[in-house]
Amino acid sequence: MAKPFNSSHIQFEGQVFNETVLRKFGYGIYSNGTLSNSSRCYLVFDIYRPWMAPNGSVFNGTSCDSPINPVTTRGALGITFAVLYAMVIVFVCVHLRKHGATHLPPEKRFRLVSRRWQWYWLLATCACGMISGFTAIDIDRDYLMGTPFILSVLFYWVMLPTTLAAVWEMTRHWGSFMERQTVEGNPFELSQEDRRSKIEFYAPLVFYLFAFLTFFLSILRSWNPIRKGFKSAITDPRFRASAILSLIALLVIVFSLCVSIHYYKPLSRRIPAKIPICITLAFVRVAFAIACSWEADINPLSIHVSPAYIYPLGYLPSLGIMLTMIVAGYTEMNEDLFIKKSRAERIRLADGEIEKGRREALKNEEGLEKVGE
Repeated sequence: MAKPFNSSHIQFEGQVFNETVLRKFGYGIYSNGTLSNSSRCYLVFDIYRPWMAPNGSVFNGTSCDSPINPVTTRGALGITFAVLYAMVIVFVCVHLRKHGATHLPPEKRFRLVSRRWQWYWLLATCACGMISGFTAIDIDRDYLMGTPFILSVLFYWVMLPTTLAAVWEMTRHWGSFMERQTVEGNPFELSQEDRRSKIEFYAPLVFYLFAFLTFFLSILRSWNPIRKGFKSAITDPRFRASAILSLIALLVIVFSLCVSIHYYKPLSRRIPAKIPICITLAFVRVAFAIACSWEADINPLSIHVSPAYIYPLGYLPSLGIMLTMIVAGYTEMNEDLFIKKSRAERIRLADGEIEKGRREALKNEEGLEKVGE
């Protein structure tokens, strides 16, 4: 703590300050080596020696949130994951072009944007992951947490609803594709006024309601108490409610999958491996969010949290979901091309049946001629 130097000055770490000026402008010197008031903060230890003028101006001052420390594990892993997310963006764009391309006339019932949404959400998740990872560098380097910390944890939380939205669109569109294949075989088999169609109309509204509430409760808030490291702020009721709502959104995804399996048999019996894998990874991410909301020591919003919690349970599941979708994208055909191929196959089979009927008719005619002779 600061010690008296004379009747009008105090001393801290070999630096002398006018106590009257400090009081006039609301400055205090704290044991962590900072000189601050309600709006400004400066370092006052070691080589950091600010000088305060009688009018309250500070010269040669270094802000408390300056990056003066070396990069450690959290920052290094942040850079690594940010680079990985940047690389993933390239592959997502490739698949957006591949699977988002149209090769058939547009249909009102099956819109083109439906198969693009999962890639759009992956792009948003990648962008959030990049920002969060790159700004994590200064979490290690800053003496006191400032804007980089807020940006890193803010975009980390944004990744939760965007990741769930990507999984939702992938699962929902798989059901839509099953419907399209069924209608291709028999246009009158599935009605657009039955219970199935009503469920598929309201399910997206319910999912996006909970996804938006997850975003609203966790993001649209004051971040200053979190930046200051208050445990009560990083485990407050808003974060807890947000985590619970994200679990409900995930359950809506599972419900949508069950509806598709029920109504689109026998096609739905061949569930792509990407769906259970992505849902499982999303559950890991949501479970970690719930645990963080009650336990501050493993919460990414805590300055002193171990990276062993943040990256394997926070960032890695989102990255795993992206890689799963990318690998699946390489093995799957464009939807329009698949439909064209199935149509060509049905035409070939129909032509074969017609040709077979003609041959049988000719044989019957030849048999009648022989009988007549």
